[in-house]
Amino acid sequence: MKENDCLKRKTILIVDDQPDFRATAADRLSRKGFEILQTTDNPLYAIELIKSKQPDIVLFDVILSQLDGLAFLKEAFALRNGKTHYIAASSVASAAIIKEIMKLGAEYYLIKPFDFDILCERINQICANEEFTQQKEESTARVLFPHNEYTTIDLERRVTDIILEIGIPAHVKGYHYVRSAIILSVEQPDVINAVTKIIYPTIAKQYQTSSSRVERAIRHAIEVAWDRGNVDTLNSIFGYSISSNRGKPTNSEFIAMIADRLRLESRPKQPVVTY
Repeated sequence: MKENDCLKRKTILIVDDQPDFRATAADRLSRKGFEILQTTDNPLYAIELIKSKQPDIVLFDVILSQLDGLAFLKEAFALRNGKTHYIAASSVASAAIIKEIMKLGAEYYLIKPFDFDILCERINQICANEEFTQQKEESTARVLFPHNEYTTIDLERRVTDIILEIGIPAHVKGYHYVRSAIILSVEQPDVINAVTKIIYPTIAKQYQTSSSRVERAIRHAIEVAWDRGNVDTLNSIFGYSISSNRGKPTNSEFIAMIADRLRLESRPKQPVVTY
């Protein structure tokens, strides 16, 4: 899919308390070829627009009147409109808030002020992900683990929870690569033995980048987690299985251990039989 084809299909709703930001964002995004559905400072009105118009992208601030960003996102997702994607853009840089916003389903969190070229890049990545997912759905079923209730949506949420708990910030580019790599490894366990030949190229195609950039970004995300992450969570997942000489796991070790943990979680519990 060409970038221009993607842009023509994307309608954007901007929800922000600041009129200057709404005007600037609408102008900059329009110049890039996106269609601005509407701008508003009223999150309740925005919910009605999402319900009736189903925009492709909702760009919203965490600080809103009537509803804060968390409540807004909860209500928006309660509509169960799978077409719409959410990008948070706020001056709030709290790690706890960012974690909650991402857990609720936002795809990106941009800290103001930001470069609008980066925002456009993120929207194009959403477009690329849609194309990749559509191609994938044509060849595989969306329900994983047919013998239990673990669906792809559940898996994505659980992976998001784990990597945020570990301490990989949502604004780090490697965050999305790590998430995709883990999901791919849970769905297709054999690929963990071909990280360079399968995982990196697959993610590179998904995000329209190169395998080497994927490898470096994942490495950086792991380094961030080890330097600033949650020690208790890291110990609970990795324990003493990582070489003491190297400290941090390799990319493949990191991906494999989290994927194994998720596969174990997904197994139906065996009933306890007493005699």
